[in-house]
Amino acid sequence: MKFPLYLTALIALSAIFLIVSYPVLLAGNAEKLWGPIRGNLRTLYYISIFLVLLGFIPFAYYLLTCGEWSKSEINAIFYTLMVLIFASWLWIVLAVLFATKPSDLLRVLIVIILLIVSLSILYLIYILRNHSHFIKSTGFLKTLIYIGLIYGFFHTFFMDFILWAYLVLRK
Repeated sequence: MKFPLYLTALIALSAIFLIVSYPVLLAGNAEKLWGPIRGNLRTLYYISIFLVLLGFIPFAYYLLTCGEWSKSEINAIFYTLMVLIFASWLWIVLAVLFATKPSDLLRVLIVIILLIVSLSILYLIYILRNHSHFIKSTGFLKTLIYIGLIYGFFHTFFMDFILWAYLVLRK
């Protein structure tokens, strides 16, 4: 079965809300959230964030064009993407709170949220690796999907969960 349009719309609207809310929530707090991340490292972050967004395009295309999803795969993908989006939104809310009033509880919650974001992407990769149509497929699209999702995991796990958390949240 095709991935339902109403779920696609809900995911897209949630993602748009997330992206639009970042500048609003960051107003006046952006420098605090970057902490010691400056110069070339910050430029690297900007490029990496752009690559993560770009990397999701092949997955989104496959999600919409593949007509061989099972009901359980649809549910798993939908809920995983919603967790990823909600956790990403919750991260920015908690990070802004931390920037204005740091606390150990916020540090722990932010680290947990960052881990959830990266594990969500890893779970999407797992779902695809077990999707019969994807297993049988070959070609450039499959490669792009893997590269995009693996890079998304790399960024969210190593650059956000480990590096950003260490540099910005440490005491």
